[in-house]
Amino acid sequence: MTTETESAEDYYTLLAVRADGVAPVVDLLPAEGVPRLRDRAMAMLAEHASCESVEVWRGVFLVERFSR
Repeated sequence: MTTETESAEDYYTLLAVRADGVAPVVDLLPAEGVPRLRDRAMAMLAEHASCESVEVWRGVFLVERFSR
């Protein structure tokens, strides 16, 4: 839930995606957490063996995709 001073674009949404396209794991990272995006994506891949990639979204825009 966001407040009046926050928007969806104040966060990055990280989706851990399986081969069938399902994203069973979602994480949010504040926009100021950009330096940690790659580390968090790699950690998600390590934690969730069924997932092939992590997609990083900011609002409606796909920013980056990290794969195994």
